[in-house]
Amino acid sequence: MSNYYDGLNLKLLEAIPADAKRVLELGCANGRLGRRFKELHPGVSWWGVELMADAAATAAQFLDRVIQLDLDHADLTQLEGGFDVIVIGDLLEHVREPGRLLESLYDLATPGAQIVCCLPNMAHLSVIERMVAGDISYDTMGLLDATHVRFYSPASAFKTFLDAGWLPHLRDQYRVEVPQTHFAAKIVEAAQLLGVPAETALRNLGCYQMIIVCRKWAMQALRGQGTSAPISVIVPVNRPWQYELNIARSPGLKEIGAEIIPVQGADSAAAAYTWGSQRAHRAWHLLVHQDVYFPTGSGFALARQLGALEAAGRTRAPVGFAGLAASGLADGSVRHAGMVIDRTQLFSHPGSDAALSIDEFAVALHRDAAVSIDAALGWHLWATDLCLQAPATILETPLFHNSSTAWQLPEAFHASAHTLLAKYPQRERIPTLCGELQRKAALAA
Repeated sequence: MSNYYDGLNLKLLEAIPADAKRVLELGCANGRLGRRFKELHPGVSWWGVELMADAAATAAQFLDRVIQLDLDHADLTQLEGGFDVIVIGDLLEHVREPGRLLESLYDLATPGAQIVCCLPNMAHLSVIERMVAGDISYDTMGLLDATHVRFYSPASAFKTFLDAGWLPHLRDQYRVEVPQTHFAAKIVEAAQLLGVPAETALRNLGCYQMIIVCRKWAMQALRGQGTSAPISVIVPVNRPWQYELNIARSPGLKEIGAEIIPVQGADSAAAAYTWGSQRAHRAWHLLVHQDVYFPTGSGFALARQLGALEAAGRTRAPVGFAGLAASGLADGSVRHAGMVIDRTQLFSHPGSDAALSIDEFAVALHRDAAVSIDAALGWHLWATDLCLQAPATILETPLFHNSSTAWQLPEAFHASAHTLLAKYPQRERIPTLCGELQRKAALAA
C-alpha cells in the first residue's frame, strides 16, 4: 500500500472540486490520483487516459474506464464528452501542441466545467542558474526533465489556457524558495532593472510548480446577431519588452484588425489619450496598459459588445472591464463587477450598466463620449473619476492583466486620491477596487 501513495500529488488532489461528478484525467499513470479521489468521493465517475500500456492496465483496476492514447495524435471525440472536471497533472509540458489539446477538451466539457492542472515553472531560479552558467543540461526528472517539450512560466501558462477558452486561476503552488546567496540577490537586482519589483521577482523565482484551476469561458458575447465596432487601441509604452510580449502579440487584437497606437513619453493618462485619439481612425478608443494581453476570442467579444452599445446609442459614458457597482441592497454597499485575470488571480463577476468605479488597466471611450480624463490625476484613479462624471458600463471580456508590479500602492496613487477627493468635496467616500477613499473628517467621525 505504501507504493500507492508514492508520488501522489496532494495539492492537485486538494484542488479537485469535491462535488465533481464526471472526471477525465489525462496522464492517469497507474490510477493513484483517481483511486484516492474515488475513495474520498465514491459517487464520482473517473475516466483516465494513459499512453503506457502497463500503467493503463494497472489504472483500469481502480478507475471506471481507462483509454490508452497518444495525446499528440489522438482524436478525443471518442471520449464522448460530458466531463465537469478535467485533470491534467504534470502532462501538458510533454504535449507538442497543448493549445490544440486544450481546445479539444473545451468541446468535451460541460458548461461551467473546470480544468485542474499541475505545471512546472521554468522561471524558477534553479533553471536560471543553468542558463546563466551556459549549461542547460537535461535531467531524468524535475524542471529540466528530458521528456519535456514545452516550457511554462505563470504568464505563458495563463496565455495558453486563455487562448483555448479557459479562464485560469493560480490555486496553489509548490515552492522551493530563493536561497540567500549573492547570485540570487544579483538576479533579483537584474529583475529590478527591468522594472520588476523585488517582491514580484522573488515570488516568480521561488515557484517550482503551479496548481492552476481553469473555468470554461461561456463566450456569450460571441453569440447572437449584432454589428462589431472597429477599435483603436492607445497604449502608453515605457517598457518595450512588456508591450511586445502582451499587446503586440495579442491574438484578440489581431483577429479584429485593431488599430494599435503606441504612445511614448506621456506624463499622464490624459496626455496619452489625447495624443493617441488625435491619431485614431476608429470611433472607439481603448486606452490600455502595455501589460494587457487580449486572448483569442476576446477581440471578437469586445467588438461585438461595443457594437451593441453603439447601436443602443450608449456612447456617452466610459466602458471598463473590472470595477465596482452598486449592490442594490438597502445598505448602499457595492459589489465587484467585470472580468479580468489579474496577474495570477481570476476576477470574474457579472457586468454592470452603472459602475461606480473602474480599473485603469483598460478603458474604452467613444469619440462622442461626454466625459474627459483629468490630467491632474496622473496615472491613477482617472477611470474612477470618469465614473463620477457618468456611470460606466463594465463588460465581461476575459483580458489578462499581465502586470509585474507588486501588490502595493505607490505614493502617486495616494496623491491622486487626495486630488480626487478635493475635486468632489460633496462626497465623503469614493469606492475603488483598491479600497474606499475617505476624508480625514469622515474617518474621525
